[in-house]
Amino acid sequence: MIPRSIDHPILTTMRWFIQSLLSLVLFFGFGLPGSAQHNEVYFSFQVKEPSVINELTHLISIDHVEGNTVKAYANTSQYMKFMKLGYAITQLPPPGESPGIEMVDHSVLNPSTTWNFYPTYPNYESLMAQFQSMYPGICHLDTLTTLQSGRRLLVLKISDNVSTDEAEPEFFYSSSIHGDETTGYIMMLHLADYLLSNYGTNSEATDLVNNLEIFICPLANPDGTYYGGNNSVYGARRYNSAGVDLNRNYPDPQNGPHPDGYAWQPETVAFMDFATQRHFVAACNFHGGTEVVNYPWDTWAILHADDDWYQYTSREYADTVHLHAPAGYMDDLDNGVTNGYAWYEINGGRQDYMNYFHHCRETTIEISTTKLLPSNQLVAHWNYNWRSFILQMKEAGFGVHGIITDQATGNPVSAKVFITGHDNNGSEVYSSVTLGDYHRPLKAGTYSLEISAPGYQPQTITGVTVSDHASLTLNIQLLPLVLDLQNQSIVDVQCFNATQSITVAGNGTSFTVEAGGSATMIAGLNIVYFPGTTIVSGGYMSGYITTSSQYCTTQVPSMVAVLTGEGEPPAVMVKPGLKIYPNPTNSIFSLVLTDYDESEMISISIFNMRGQKIISKEVKGGMNDDFSLSGNPPGIYFLQVFSTQNAASAPIVKL
Repeated sequence: MIPRSIDHPILTTMRWFIQSLLSLVLFFGFGLPGSAQHNEVYFSFQVKEPSVINELTHLISIDHVEGNTVKAYANTSQYMKFMKLGYAITQLPPPGESPGIEMVDHSVLNPSTTWNFYPTYPNYESLMAQFQSMYPGICHLDTLTTLQSGRRLLVLKISDNVSTDEAEPEFFYSSSIHGDETTGYIMMLHLADYLLSNYGTNSEATDLVNNLEIFICPLANPDGTYYGGNNSVYGARRYNSAGVDLNRNYPDPQNGPHPDGYAWQPETVAFMDFATQRHFVAACNFHGGTEVVNYPWDTWAILHADDDWYQYTSREYADTVHLHAPAGYMDDLDNGVTNGYAWYEINGGRQDYMNYFHHCRETTIEISTTKLLPSNQLVAHWNYNWRSFILQMKEAGFGVHGIITDQATGNPVSAKVFITGHDNNGSEVYSSVTLGDYHRPLKAGTYSLEISAPGYQPQTITGVTVSDHASLTLNIQLLPLVLDLQNQSIVDVQCFNATQSITVAGNGTSFTVEAGGSATMIAGLNIVYFPGTTIVSGGYMSGYITTSSQYCTTQVPSMVAVLTGEGEPPAVMVKPGLKIYPNPTNSIFSLVLTDYDESEMISISIFNMRGQKIISKEVKGGMNDDFSLSGNPPGIYFLQVFSTQNAASAPIVKL
């Protein structure tokens, strides 16, 4: 007899063979019910030390941790690998096969609709369309993508001027990224109905719609929720149709673009594109399986720069629920609130993706212990939570807000708003490209704001005092920077109005372009060139631009006017060992790195005026390399050069 304590090779092989055989039986037939039949198993196991849980999260989708007991999901491949670790596994009933599910088709939405049912999938699409048709002035329905199944990712926009993007905070609610966690699905349909039907009669709902741009996606994983067929949510599963956990499928701040090892799913790509197109200030996504407000980070132990704000708003949500719910509801972990990583580590979650990469303020709300909640409990859960839904939206309107513009032109500027000694890991916010509006939720306190944008003089504003549940408007004007190409530097101009008469003088020649003439401003900056003119031959000219307006009279030394003709501008030496030519350029320019070690790899990045990286490349020191701005509009671009020993930057003008 072989003792159990001895890891005998024959015993190990036999154990692995039996486990593999059982796994094959589990997944590939023999009439087993539930999750095993659809490439998804729900199970629990015990760990000796909670510290190992963070290692296991890279292999399986951990769902819940309580003490040393772990509940998790796995697809076929994940489960086969996990079985080899030797844990004693208990298969659990699939949450998507809960009793008490009532499916109803509401052919007509009306103010007396009682949200105590689950719609069929076609009826879900019908209900979403009815919101738009009944309230066209304040509601718009958008399709983010159509999945291979024909099901769609649908989003409602609710706002007083719904067809226009306004300089207002954008808030995003979504639910059921895990398809078997459906309580939030109905809550979000109910919330849309509440806001729309109460607009104009209820002051709180009216103020929210008037002062926010609200986006609601009730169903983020329709293929998972309707896995059992379009006529019922019974049989719902966590993963999407490809067997991928969508809440592990996002780029991760710590673990890179594909932390789960799977390609980005169509649902993931659609939401990433949506987040890129919008300017979300705050967001919440709804889950199920426990009852707690989960705030970032999920992927690492580092605290978010706004940890105090997250704790405050999460506590506000849970405490408000406690006032309107029976004892025992929303009291898990720290009485209904937890830091994500302190609970258990998640990589590739949407919460961290939104907060790190899109500078949003998103939380994850686990809204019911039962994932697929019986229909007759839906209204009760609405009554527990709806006031907290309202509070979360209101928080997006508190803090510091304003519009950032170009002092010379009044045009909006996409700028970075950074809080000195506070911000880190993507917690800064940015003003929108089109409107220049920024929104910075903050816990009460006094802060210093640093405002910066490519091509503008940075500005610091100290002594900014913020109160809880209050909004401070702080509009900011940034001063443009002017390029002095002759002296290889950037100079400040206190005021410059391109609509005024401009006189260009240099090389013994001068001429005037009246307001509205053929002079062209590049990217809204004070770089002026005159296409088609033949006043000066030779193609390159340094001199002075004098401006006269009701605001100021000033001289800007060594401005550059590029004229048609022959000849090439000289290379501009930005720093010793770094040369760019031609600059200005029509498209292609050369970069010369003369004082860099030939064995060293140099990182080159080029950014547009919006701060977006358009070119990234590595070259060897001491080499010449060509770069092309083809396909990019005329304007100012910024080159950054990094090596282990040096860093340099330079503006580039594309004509």
